[in-house]
Amino acid sequence: MLAAPTISKDPNSEPALNHELLYAAGLEHVRRLASRIWTDYNVHDPGITTLELLSYALTDLSYRASFPVADLLASATGNAREMKKQFFTARKILPNRPLTLLDYRKLLIDLAGVRNAWLQPAALTYYADTIKGTLSAEDSGQPGIKPVNILGLYDVIVDFDATEVAKQSEVMETVRERLQANRNLCEDFVNFRRVQTQTFLLCCELELSPEADVSRVEAEIYFAVEQYLAPSVRNYTLDEMLARKKADGTPFAVDEIFNGPALDCGFIVDDELARADLREKIYLSDVISEIMDVDGVRAVRDIVVNPRGASGSLENKWIVPVASGKKAVLDREGCRLVYYKRNMPVTADQTRAAERYNELLETARAKAEEKQNYDLDIPLGNYRQPGTYYSFQNHFPALYGLSADGLNGGADEKRKALAFQLKAYLLFFDQVMSNYLAQLSRVKELLSADPDLQHTYFSQVVDTFLDFEKIYHANPGPKLEGIVEDTDSFADRRNRFLDHLIARFAEQFTDLAHISYTALGATRQDMIEIKCAFLSDYPALSSERSLAYDYTLQGAADLWDSENISGLERRLARLLGIPNLTRRNLSSIAHDIYAEIDTTPDDEFRWRIHEKNTKGVVLSSSTRYLTRKLAEQEMRTAISFALVPSGYERKVAGNKKHYFNIVDATGEVVGRRIEYFDTPAQMEQAIADLMEYLRANYSDESMYLIETILLRPEKQADPFLPICVDPNCADCGEEDPYSYRLHVILPAYTARFSNMEFRRFTEEVIREETPAHILPRICWISLEDMARLEKAYRAWIHLKAGVDQADRTAKLEEFVNVLFAVRNVYPSQRLHECDAPEGKQKFLLGQTALGTMKD
Repeated sequence: MLAAPTISKDPNSEPALNHELLYAAGLEHVRRLASRIWTDYNVHDPGITTLELLSYALTDLSYRASFPVADLLASATGNAREMKKQFFTARKILPNRPLTLLDYRKLLIDLAGVRNAWLQPAALTYYADTIKGTLSAEDSGQPGIKPVNILGLYDVIVDFDATEVAKQSEVMETVRERLQANRNLCEDFVNFRRVQTQTFLLCCELELSPEADVSRVEAEIYFAVEQYLAPSVRNYTLDEMLARKKADGTPFAVDEIFNGPALDCGFIVDDELARADLREKIYLSDVISEIMDVDGVRAVRDIVVNPRGASGSLENKWIVPVASGKKAVLDREGCRLVYYKRNMPVTADQTRAAERYNELLETARAKAEEKQNYDLDIPLGNYRQPGTYYSFQNHFPALYGLSADGLNGGADEKRKALAFQLKAYLLFFDQVMSNYLAQLSRVKELLSADPDLQHTYFSQVVDTFLDFEKIYHANPGPKLEGIVEDTDSFADRRNRFLDHLIARFAEQFTDLAHISYTALGATRQDMIEIKCAFLSDYPALSSERSLAYDYTLQGAADLWDSENISGLERRLARLLGIPNLTRRNLSSIAHDIYAEIDTTPDDEFRWRIHEKNTKGVVLSSSTRYLTRKLAEQEMRTAISFALVPSGYERKVAGNKKHYFNIVDATGEVVGRRIEYFDTPAQMEQAIADLMEYLRANYSDESMYLIETILLRPEKQADPFLPICVDPNCADCGEEDPYSYRLHVILPAYTARFSNMEFRRFTEEVIREETPAHILPRICWISLEDMARLEKAYRAWIHLKAGVDQADRTAKLEEFVNVLFAVRNVYPSQRLHECDAPEGKQKFLLGQTALGTMKD
């Protein structure tokens, strides 16, 4: 709504919105360019008339460009639905998975049945034998033993609402599930227990007002004192948070309100949560203050708080200590409250007092467990048809014959021809302004992450002047699109729009684009797909960057061929352009009906890859192979090179048809597409479709991220991880291989990962994205090592989930041995003579290895 809904009498100071200023600027420009041949600038001159009308039309364009952004992004139908496609709501984009202890406490208090919760570091100490280089659970007392305190483990303490053991067990299971679903990388939860309590007795004499309800007063006193001894945590609605003020009087910003994990029952304030910790001391003055706040209490004559069963008097009655790690509670049966009204003793109805007390408890519990569907609405603009254009030719005086009335009936053919000629001349200006508004009407498409967008320049036909069909002569729509933007221009502009959107999240793909273009031969279209996938998945990539995988899930879809991976793996995959985010086989490609090996009559073998839906052959072998194994190896090689743009060789047949082959790094053909295309565009589309299909179904690009804290021994027979005691060794984790360490295992044999420049870039991204307190060990391993590790890793995944406990010790030992035995391998390189041509790849000290990979 406008602050002042009036029309100003003064002309707009913005030149683009002021007709007179635009006309003056245009006239000055004409004088500067054509003063020698055009000297008549009076209003009767047709050029001046045209200039005036153009200036008027431009103010309309400028006015529409000044619409609020919400109006420009609005849709004619389904406005709210379309806006949600365009933007992430506050609840979706601002919260993060729990990171701090307060975050985890919020997450647990949000559960029904949990009144409060605490996380404390769990004590776990191993002993390193610095002479033998081994770890053990016990201190042998021998020389060279060094204690190793394992970090990242936590005990969980829960304060339940319910008193029934069965109900508490049910709530505790829910606590375990929620914590495991929100576990941080390289951390784990060890022990779960109910908070221990210490009981106190309250004895006091109180003076009440004459009209006070004694039963109500007693119930509210017990409730207030218990809240002081063990404060519950209040939750707030969104409206309450927006109305709250900080200590300095300033309101909470939206990002501050949504900071932390997204909860089901509203918001919890950090300061209040910090104060709701286990109390270490009871201050009698605070208890008196709580009692005096109860309506009807006039004075506290006498008061004492003592631990139940305490013998003798306290050293200081005003400060009563609470046992460490215990929750202070009142024994209401043992408390003694004496009331007076006008010095006359009065008593409370215990039945009514108990009913009021339970009512207070139930009200507080219901408020804490009330589900709230809270979020901030996306501002909805008004759809104002910004693309609608009305030709400025219609505003010319009737004498020109351009308006809807046309020329008078006495006009001859020459006059009509002149009118058409003027229409065609003015159409140039019409088309520019019409296209401007077409572009303005597509702002929401330009600023979207839709991977199917095909244009960044938009145009529209000017059909609002008389006889426009005769001027265009034919349907101009497709022609305009082809003239306005070609494929390269679209890819360049689309990438720049996506870079702008990504930069709004403080992210960038400049380095990936550079290395992909220079080292891998990627196209701008490839980067469009990667960036769109990144933007669409950004809420999870942002909030879950420190999230670990849930190892307690036991479903088949949660163990292997599964999306149950860590948030860091998901984020790294998106940043590196890896399309398949699942945990899966990386050492072998599944041979199903879509990738089959056929036997030829002469006992030689070929391979084919069928498209999943049409069953058509999208790739096949370039020759025959003597054995099935050789055919499978060549198929793997062909798929590997077909996944990168540099693996395609474009060719033209004798009949001018276009086709392509798959070639390896030496240019040898390793795969063929037996299909011919009429145009290069059709061939390029087929290449793009093939790459997308292979990435989704046959890509062996991925990684295994293994947290060593999960490999700690849980049973007596479980093996320990090896340690490094050599001060000159920097390849492993010194005496502590468990605390905040992880292994990142990648296949060294894929097409992109075989490129050393891309490999160095990948390592840099991994180190930048890994949380600062975690040390990653990055290892690029061979196909043979990957096959061994993959088998052991898969067995351990099932073992950790509790699905298959058979041969536990043997499986753990096998996995640990393979994990710490694999080593980096490098693609083969060759040394060239000093006078080798510039095109030969250089061998750079510190950056190039002769290679350890098998060809």
